[in-house]
Amino acid sequence: MAAQTPVPGCPRHKGMGFVYVCKSCEDELICMDCVTDSHYGHKMGKLTDYVADQKREIQQYVDKLSRTDIPKIKEDIREQETSGGGYQKLISDIKRQGEKMKHNIDNAIDLIVKMCTELEKLNKSVSEKNKTTLTKHLREDLEPKLDRCQQVLTSGTTVDVTTLAQEIRNTSFDPPSPRRLQTVEFKPGTISTELLERMLGKVLVDGEDQSYKPIPTPVVLSEFTTSFPYDVCRTCLTGDEAWLSFWKGESVYRVDIKGSVKETIDCKVKVNSISVSPTTGRVWFCVCDDRSIREITTGGDVVTHFNVNNTPYSLCITSDDMVVVGMDGGIQLYTTDGRAVSAGAGGPCRQVAVDPHHMASSSLTGDVAAVDGDDVDNDDYIAGKKPDKQPHVIVMDKHLNLKFRCKDIGTTKSNKSSSQSSKFYPYDVCFDGAGDVLVTELITKSVLLIDGNTGRCMRTVYTTDGSEPMCISLHEDGTLWVGHRAEERKYSNINRHNTCIPVLNNASLLPYTECPSNTVDIIIR
Repeated sequence: MAAQTPVPGCPRHKGMGFVYVCKSCEDELICMDCVTDSHYGHKMGKLTDYVADQKREIQQYVDKLSRTDIPKIKEDIREQETSGGGYQKLISDIKRQGEKMKHNIDNAIDLIVKMCTELEKLNKSVSEKNKTTLTKHLREDLEPKLDRCQQVLTSGTTVDVTTLAQEIRNTSFDPPSPRRLQTVEFKPGTISTELLERMLGKVLVDGEDQSYKPIPTPVVLSEFTTSFPYDVCRTCLTGDEAWLSFWKGESVYRVDIKGSVKETIDCKVKVNSISVSPTTGRVWFCVCDDRSIREITTGGDVVTHFNVNNTPYSLCITSDDMVVVGMDGGIQLYTTDGRAVSAGAGGPCRQVAVDPHHMASSSLTGDVAAVDGDDVDNDDYIAGKKPDKQPHVIVMDKHLNLKFRCKDIGTTKSNKSSSQSSKFYPYDVCFDGAGDVLVTELITKSVLLIDGNTGRCMRTVYTTDGSEPMCISLHEDGTLWVGHRAEERKYSNINRHNTCIPVLNNASLLPYTECPSNTVDIIIR
């Protein structure tokens, strides 16, 4: 090999400098002694050529950094500093569109008001002309005739009397007919939220309408089995705990998200249904036997607040601290001390129902939802034993004025063989953060989302793995608790729980959330 100027620094041979690179050893720098020692027979390369190649490679990297990578990063930084993602322009465009809508609405209002003003002027003009004509007729015709008649009656001669009587008989006149005034009334149009949303427009994220994104699969936070039956689940003020109760059971249970029982309250009466006050967090319940409405105090004592006239099946406490009671034959609104709330016309706030067995109230809108079984159980309904009965969801405003009754999920078909798939048997309800209604549905074994304004079934939120979803409760932090019915439809062993209880025994409780999107609620809008 040609002689080269050594580069000092060989660690193995003191005083020797690097001369070559060993290609066989991943370009390791070696001296002359290394060539004949540990690298004997290896493929060698000149150190000067190797260094020249490395310099060219480094220079190419320097050029890439200075010409491409660094300028691009600097440009990205400037864009982040100046654009802010374009949200301010987006907000301005939304406001501008809203102002255009408001302007058009104002113009429409002005047009109708102007028309009413013109009609008012026309009616006033007609009224003035009618008044002038009638006044003239009164003063120039009727009143003089009255005066003459009175004069003849008091001091007229026989000739005057007979002459005037003859004139009256032979004279016919038609009094002036006033021109008809136009009647006016205002018939409000239907306010369509959907139409307003279409007029306002939509926000596209990365070019896509977020309203139509697929719903992500629910994320299961926990799943556990209870040692006691229950058919009502209501979340506490914190999303990781809930209260459970069973129809005519004497105890209510507070459990955490892992299924551990944190508190057991012995109510010493048969509890029909429970509700958790959104303001105090205390449990309220109703009792069939004495038709009472009771509350569990912070210390665990039970206080009876009032009694109702009919058998209470369910109740809910609103964010206004009102008590809505679902009774045999109807739903009624009370204050916490038992006074029936007036509907404004003297009668109570009331809604017709057959057996409203589960209820909930929206903290956003104040609306109230109830499930009415229409006096038919699930087995009889599926078997068609009561064809005139139809379980349904009732949604009312906070004064219990009816908004809609949802009796199907839009799957009704004319084909008789498909009648099974069109059946609808809701069991429990709650509201989501947007004021829409979540319903557990036993036929499809799913949780459905129903539009809180129209009653239209918008989508299936959750489908079980085969067990029927019974009770449901949504906490404001996005945690949804779904109670499942036990798989086997039979009565439990009497020795196992020291009592004979139905299929809800050993029901599993499934809390889950979905990934949040553009609302604070777990439902993707």
